[in-house]
Amino acid sequence: MKTVVCFGASLTAGTVSFNYLDLLGARPSLAGYQFINHGVNGDLAWNGLERLDRVVAERPDFVTILIGTNDVNATLSEHNLQRYKAHNHLPSEPTLAWYEQSLWKIIQRLKQETDACLALLSLAVIGEDLNHEANRKVGLYSDAIRRVARAEDIAYLPLHERMVAYLRDHEGERAQLPPRLEYRDGLHNVGNAIALHATGLSWDEVSRRNGLLVTTDCLHLNSTGAGMIADLIEAWLLQDVEGQPPA
Repeated sequence: MKTVVCFGASLTAGTVSFNYLDLLGARPSLAGYQFINHGVNGDLAWNGLERLDRVVAERPDFVTILIGTNDVNATLSEHNLQRYKAHNHLPSEPTLAWYEQSLWKIIQRLKQETDACLALLSLAVIGEDLNHEANRKVGLYSDAIRRVARAEDIAYLPLHERMVAYLRDHEGERAQLPPRLEYRDGLHNVGNAIALHATGLSWDEVSRRNGLLVTTDCLHLNSTGAGMIADLIEAWLLQDVEGQPPA
């Protein structure tokens, strides 16, 4: 049995988002893999770097890394910035340069302290308006992820690109949905989605009620969005099984 650590924030933790690790664990093609969840809600890349000892202790064969949504979100308003600085005890102002440096340090430590094959995923969309500042920044942060992956010669899994293509290809489906929920700072959208889910609605039904195609609340994912992550990770793992280097 090979060990795969999935490392990240709330999209990986799967407590307020559809859990993509459940999808991976249910796929017959991946029966020879054990998936271990190392997602922590609200983490920035710097917070992830601070808890890498627990990942190293798993002695993983593979590590997938999906982190950065909170780094972007922290830059989208003064309200968000102050909330993240207080809750996450940040030692520095969140910037793209600091994010890229933290991500690079995560990769360096995992290379030095494990023998794992590593894969970096680009970021999920924030809201589903692709012209919004949030998604402009998501694109810039995903470019940084690609740079780190290339510099370190590790796999790059294009989640951002896949989501953008899906939203463009399925825009016509919104005609059958309620008005689209738009991104707003703070926790209002997230809190409402959690409250709806607590009544027994699935994440997919929460998403539908909010007029969304891949997210539930503009930050977290329904089964379509989570399925994209699972598909990318599955394809990467199986490529390695077939004797080819992860790419």
